[in-house]
Amino acid sequence: DFGFAKRLDHGRKTWTFCGTPEYVAPEVILNKGHDISADYWSLGVLMFELLTGTPPFTGGDPMKTYNIILKGIDAIEFPRSITRNATALIKKLCR
Repeated sequence: DFGFAKRLDHGRKTWTFCGTPEYVAPEVILNKGHDISADYWSLGVLMFELLTGTPPFTGGDPMKTYNIILKGIDAIEFPRSITRNATALIKKLCR
């Protein structure tokens, strides 16, 4: 998805909707405009996937995945194999 990257001035937002469904931040799905926080969200999702082998938000199709994402990171059960510190970091990134 790096082909869609763009530089934003501080305090500015963009409304481009693109990306792999499992990594799309809630503000992108809701078309609220997004900034670097959407990148932090995707980083948190990537960290979860690197630690578990699967992304935290998955559905049978993109719309189901988006609905799961909109429920938030607190609705996701973290495996016991993920440390408390890693869990806290992922949850902070996915806010």
